[in-house]
Amino acid sequence: MIKLLLVDDEKGICDILKDFFKIHGFNVYSAVNGKEALSLIKKQKPQIVILDVQMPDISGLEVLKEIKQIDKNIKVIMVTVLDDEGTKSTAKERGADDFITKPFTTDYLEKVVAKKIEELMKEKEQMEKPLILVVDDEEDVRERLGNIILRRIHCKVKKSASGEEALEELKKDKYDLVLLDIKMPGLSGIDVMREAVNFSPGTKFLAISGYDSKEIANGALEAGAIDFMHKPLTPAAIELKVKDILSKIGKYHPK
Repeated sequence: MIKLLLVDDEKGICDILKDFFKIHGFNVYSAVNGKEALSLIKKQKPQIVILDVQMPDISGLEVLKEIKQIDKNIKVIMVTVLDDEGTKSTAKERGADDFITKPFTTDYLEKVVAKKIEELMKEKEQMEKPLILVVDDEEDVRERLGNIILRRIHCKVKKSASGEEALEELKKDKYDLVLLDIKMPGLSGIDVMREAVNFSPGTKFLAISGYDSKEIANGALEAGAIDFMHKPLTPAAIELKVKDILSKIGKYHPK
C-alpha cells in the first residue's frame, strides 16, 4: 500500500484529504507543522508528500528542502496559491515534483490531484526498476538471457557484446547487476570486473562461463563476482539467481 503524508496546519483540510485518499487505497498520515512532518518522514518513509507552502513553524519550502535531503526519491506535491510564480520557481529549484492549489473540491481531487499522483507513481516506479546489464559476445545467448530476465523480473535490461562495450556502459549508467561472460575476445570478464571497481563500486557481477572449471570460477569470485553460473543456463535457474542477488541488495520488486 502506498504511504502518503499530508502536511497542512489547517486540520479541516487534512481531514478532507485524508478521507479522500483513504477511500482510494492509500495509507495516509498527517502532520500540522513542519517539525512533525519531518519526524513522520524519517519514521514512516512515505512515497508521496502533499505539502502546504504556508506553515507556522518551518516554511513549506524549508521542509521540502529537508525532505529531499532525507530521500530525494520521495515525491513532493506543493500546495500553493494559484498565481504564486515566485514560490513555484523556488520550489522547483528545491526539488518539488508538482503543484496543486486550494480549495480542494471533490471534483478537483478526482480530476487533478489523483491524476498527478498516478503520474508521479508511474515515474517513481520506472526510476526504481533495477538496471541490469547482460554481457556476452554471442548474440543468441545475450538476447536469450535478456529476454528471460525481462519476462520474469521487474527491471530494465541493456546488453553489451564485449568487455569494452560493457565498460563504456558502466561508465554511463549506474547498474545494479551485470551478468558477465568470463571468456570473451578482447577484454575478458575478469578484466571488466577489475577495471569497473574504479568507477562502479556498487555494481554486483554474476559471472557466467561455458567452461566448467573450478579455476575459472575461483578466478571470477576473486576478481569480485558475487556468484558464478555455468552454461547452459535454464530460465528457472537464471530467474532464481537474479532474484536472489537483487533481494540481497534491496532491489527486487515482484513483477
